Amino acid sequence: MPGHKGNAGTGFLKEVLKYDITEIDGFDNLHDAHGVILESERYASSLYGAEETHFLTGGSTSGILSAIAGVTEQGDEILIGRNCHRSVYNAAELGRLRCRYLYPEYIEEYGICGAITAKNIEKALIKYPDIRAVVITSPTYEGVCSDVSAIAGTVHGYGKILIVDAAHGAHFGFHEGFPESAVKQGADIVIHSVHKTLPSPTQTALLHMNGDLADREEVRRMLTVYQSSSPSYLLMAGIDNCMSILGERGSREFDKFFERLCNLEKDFEGFNCLKHINRRLLKEKYGVYDTDPGKIMISVKGTGITGRELYDILRNEHGIQPEMASDGFCLLIMTVMDTEEGFKRVKNALFCIDEKISGKKKNDPESKRKSHEEEADIGSLYVREAKQVMPVYEALSADKMNGDIDKAEGMISAGYICLYPPGIPLLVPGEEISCGLAEGIKKAQEQGLTVQGVGEGGKIKVLAQGR
Repeated sequence: MPGHKGNAGTGFLKEVLKYDITEIDGFDNLHDAHGVILESERYASSLYGAEETHFLTGGSTSGILSAIAGVTEQGDEILIGRNCHRSVYNAAELGRLRCRYLYPEYIEEYGICGAITAKNIEKALIKYPDIRAVVITSPTYEGVCSDVSAIAGTVHGYGKILIVDAAHGAHFGFHEGFPESAVKQGADIVIHSVHKTLPSPTQTALLHMNGDLADREEVRRMLTVYQSSSPSYLLMAGIDNCMSILGERGSREFDKFFERLCNLEKDFEGFNCLKHINRRLLKEKYGVYDTDPGKIMISVKGTGITGRELYDILRNEHGIQPEMASDGFCLLIMTVMDTEEGFKRVKNALFCIDEKISGKKKNDPESKRKSHEEEADIGSLYVREAKQVMPVYEALSADKMNGDIDKAEGMISAGYICLYPPGIPLLVPGEEISCGLAEGIKKAQEQGLTVQGVGEGGKIKVLAQGR
């Protein structure tokens, strides 16, 4: 194996498949590493300051599933950020776990979730003393960071395990201009998607472990459950190459990267209508612990256009692919691999758009007032107090029916509804559906945002038992 023998495909694919091998002599085994793979993993752990690091070829999802399954038993309670990725809820479903929620602070002016605080975590641990593990996301999709060091101190003070989904923070800790890595801030298990912000192929990730609170042997076993027994050597080579870049020239590359980000932030102060939701603003005005300067959030509040419209203009008129859009902002991700020319293109495109918006406003002085009246607040759906009627696994195994989202208020969800990206559930199985949630979901659809879990005609999965 593999059956293509390096002879299939044409052009680029044929060249790639020459290197697509399996566990042949001399190339080690990911699930029982003693040779070159173990050597590569140890090199990665030394770069990040972890006691133990594992390569993941199933993305951060496989790491999150393995971490949660490895530190819990069926029926356990876990404390999770309500703004966690869907994979965390999938882990709760598979492990028949009971979820208790943590809610991030909310920055209403821009419609984004803020940080989760150690203070709120302590309140939850006092209220729910049987909690087994705590799972938070830091940084978030938008780059907002929680104080992992303070949170780790609190969680460990109660003898609990801290798992940090740091999928978007694999580049942290390699330059003083960026936040510190959760690995060095005291978390027991940290999951990084190296493909999101570093030069590595899609689906590549890392799982780091520190300390003795987590059952590392059980986590290792779960990695063999949730990852293929035939992991891609192409993907592992991609991780290894990424680690080499970090170790050999990461410092120089990050110096250039951070300088470009600083220059871009300074340039964006010249916007007339658009607004850069930058690191300094979030830290000084809203008390956010820290943010990733590589996440470029552009607010459209008061401009007369939506975040999705800005997204489409950038893509269709300027050939720039943004990362995601919400109702009130558009998000771009800049990484250490973006070139000077790429930075210039982003800058020029946004200033071109800003100038057009400014011109329209001069001709329509009412546009600012009207656009403000029409703005939605979809981000607030992530921080609403969700009423849990039953655990995720019970709702998914119960009798279901198709319900009309317009008439679903008071009914119990039997499926997930997510905006994608970022892949955070707006509605989780077992939660009661509120009127405000249904309105927000419809508004997101009207704005052209990708809503998963709503079928044709606005049909959603609800429990057959009704309200």
